[in-house]
Amino acid sequence: MRLEALLKGVDFDTVCGTLDKEAGTLIYHSDKSSPDAVFFAIRGEKTDGHQFTEKAAEKGVRIFVVEDSNGNFPDGATVLKVKDARQTLAAASRNFFGKPDEGLTMIGITGTKGKTGTSFMLKAILEKAGIKTGIIGTVKQGFEGHYREAENTTPQSFEIYEMLREMADSDCRAVVTEVSSQALKQHRTDGIEFDIGIFTNLSPDHIGEGEHKNFEEYAECKSRLFRQSRLAVLNADSKYAARMTEHSGIAEEVFFGLSEAKDIHVFRDGSVLGTEFVFHGEKIRLPLPGRFNIYNALAAMTAASLLGIEPSCMREALEDIKIRGRAELIPTYADYTVALDYAHNGVAMNSFLEAMREYNPKRLIAVFGCGGERDHKRRTEMGLAAGNRADLTVITSDNPRNEPPEKIIDEIAEAVAKTAGKYVIIADRKQALEWVIKQAQSGDIIAVCGKGHETYQIIGSEKKHFDDREIITEIIGREK
Repeated sequence: MRLEALLKGVDFDTVCGTLDKEAGTLIYHSDKSSPDAVFFAIRGEKTDGHQFTEKAAEKGVRIFVVEDSNGNFPDGATVLKVKDARQTLAAASRNFFGKPDEGLTMIGITGTKGKTGTSFMLKAILEKAGIKTGIIGTVKQGFEGHYREAENTTPQSFEIYEMLREMADSDCRAVVTEVSSQALKQHRTDGIEFDIGIFTNLSPDHIGEGEHKNFEEYAECKSRLFRQSRLAVLNADSKYAARMTEHSGIAEEVFFGLSEAKDIHVFRDGSVLGTEFVFHGEKIRLPLPGRFNIYNALAAMTAASLLGIEPSCMREALEDIKIRGRAELIPTYADYTVALDYAHNGVAMNSFLEAMREYNPKRLIAVFGCGGERDHKRRTEMGLAAGNRADLTVITSDNPRNEPPEKIIDEIAEAVAKTAGKYVIIADRKQALEWVIKQAQSGDIIAVCGKGHETYQIIGSEKKHFDDREIITEIIGREK
């Protein structure tokens, strides 16, 4: 693509060079440099792309988009100065891939919890209605037969538009996207006009170094989705619903809440935990536990209603829904239940364990750790939640990164010790899972929290393969 066409609609100053050049690809990591690439110098939380312009130049790059033009650039280079390189990357990526979002029904989902569950449910409903649908989110990204593992909940703008182009060219008609607060803060979805924006809920999270400076900023970033949405689907039971759209100029607001779900009750069928309710005259049977999953279903069904999909189609789509790492039930071949969930903060842990309590387990056993180099308050909040909700807590390791695992575990144990709950410490996560499965009794529910869909463990700077469900399935197979 000609450079002039790539930057159509973008404000920039030409520091040196000419626009009469061809752009073969767009990059923001110097490791991906090539002579036909345009390098965008993005300022990150820990590194600054401007520090890598020379490295990119050594690999042949001759087109640079920068915020600071004080650098050494090779002869013949084109250097373009912009106010915000992230915003420019989004606009250029959209142009580069031919504005693929324009031919798709775009649905964005934001909120502290429930984005993944809602996205999977809505995708299932759309596909049951015959609408080929792509998904971009925490667990996976792509479409049927063409999925990739997700590195971020919402990728960088170049990857988003690359996927949208692939989806459009493969006859997808709709795309369901999880839109994180960080993505909105960093302009990753700039340029997309979402046909429907969905708000699930809001509570303090992702606040601290490298994330959001305070709750006000976090909430404001969430609300940005609705400035680029045509219709809003909002959780009426959240006190923050009105805040999401107060500066948006949204065309229409539609609300959902538990008042719309009639005759709610839970069921337990062997090791399977589920919920049932009536929505617009249809009895919905979800093979997933917890009122939070009812909220997720209501959000998905309300959005589907705006697209003209009948409740009977929704019922059929949801009756066998499974979501990796979100209240995921592991077959046990015995009369106890093992559920995996991504609950990795106090609010999510409370919600998940409360949901498990509704099934009247003989014992509720929580197994979890906390990530290193993350907000330390999570350790206290999750420890208190487990101590107050579970009969027994098994404290173990999660992704310690460059912190000593024992230090993280001690901080969690200090919180649990403030409650009446019993706890044991087994630092090795595999050994902790083996121990708890061998302790399982008829009627128990074992809630394995924190990692959910993840298939790795980060120890130091090394990312090792580690999948809770694989290990649990192997242990159960030996025990049966």
